[in-house]
Amino acid sequence: MALTKAKIAIAGIGTVGKGLLRILEVLGGNASNIEVTAIASRRKVNIPNKTLFKKTQVFKDAEQLLQYDNYDILVELIGGEDGVAKKIVFNAIKNKKYVVTANKALISKYWKDLNKISNEMGVSIKFEAAVAGGVPIIKIINEFLVSNKISRIYGILNGTSNYILTKMLTSNKKFSEILKDAQSLGYAESDPTFDIDGIDTAHKLSILCSLAFDTNCDLKYIKSEGIRNIELSDLKYADSLGYKVKMLGISEQKGKEIKNYVFPCLVAKNNFIANVDDVYNGVVIESNFCKKSFFQGEGAGSFPTATSVISDILSIIKLNENSLKEQKKSDFKMSSVENRFGSYYLRFTTEDKPGVISGIANEFKKNNISMKSMLQKESQNKNSRSATIVITTHDCNEKNMILALAKINKMKFIKKKTIYYRIESFVS
Repeated sequence: MALTKAKIAIAGIGTVGKGLLRILEVLGGNASNIEVTAIASRRKVNIPNKTLFKKTQVFKDAEQLLQYDNYDILVELIGGEDGVAKKIVFNAIKNKKYVVTANKALISKYWKDLNKISNEMGVSIKFEAAVAGGVPIIKIINEFLVSNKISRIYGILNGTSNYILTKMLTSNKKFSEILKDAQSLGYAESDPTFDIDGIDTAHKLSILCSLAFDTNCDLKYIKSEGIRNIELSDLKYADSLGYKVKMLGISEQKGKEIKNYVFPCLVAKNNFIANVDDVYNGVVIESNFCKKSFFQGEGAGSFPTATSVISDILSIIKLNENSLKEQKKSDFKMSSVENRFGSYYLRFTTEDKPGVISGIANEFKKNNISMKSMLQKESQNKNSRSATIVITTHDCNEKNMILALAKINKMKFIKKKTIYYRIESFVS
């Protein structure tokens, strides 16, 4: 049943919460169907001096909302998969309140439970702001592509990691330097683990996978590899070979198997995704009727994410549509990255002497791996007697690649552990 007007309680006034208050203030009379009855925040809140907020009650602890009932929609902007965020969201739904959240960790972990309880209570939960910020990817899947069968979703889902990879190459600086810049600009947290280790991307990908393929994609099915150890030299070599390195989340269905990957990989420069730079997010959805649909926008930040929150609030008021799909019994098998079949980029640091390339080639041959291209450079240091060999391969099984590298890395001429990245061509 649709609402004509909604009382909302906002929990958490951080970056997104401040943006939400500001947008509501600017909207003024145009937001007359929204009344903010409560705000809960441990931080000091500057309440806009407008009619919209004249009756707003302020709580210093979000747990106080557990005993508060004067609202129709809970807007949860605290974050975290458990703790107070989980308490107030589940409490709200049990009391037949609607929920709007930007909490990808919570949605990802408790997808099945939230689906069940929201449908039982007859209220909706919406989470457009949880994935890709200002890109309305949830609505696109649930509404625009509802008549299509989706086969693959891939893209850049974390603006922080994308900014770092972009700036490393364009400014010719190493990872640690750009990370500091990102932190000073507010793009990265003081503890950037979730962003640079791929955890944030994995949370978002699990949501997209669950929606697109009508299943419950638990986080345990997604192995995350981040950019923490990426080196500038590999970005430069990739560039010279016609690629860009991007941190991607990939979810694809083939028959009864679903593959989910989160890792930095090489993407050809003529691909849509390769040209999404800085803090922007980009998502490609492949489907039977629309073929390839590409969406790009700011992936984070105060106003883009808050815009998604407002959109969800108004959707509830107008339509009361649940973003969580009532799931069918799925018999999909979740495949691991070890079963990947594709091409690879490898950088070997070796002794500069005869027989090195033949030694690598022989091990490749044993494991059914074929070289596509090779680049060899001598060390700039005349006294080091080392060489750098960059090789790209044709498609092969990842298990075979792992076996080959395990043997190669033990060879006497190898001076450092081999660096390897996957190459994604996105050919259907």
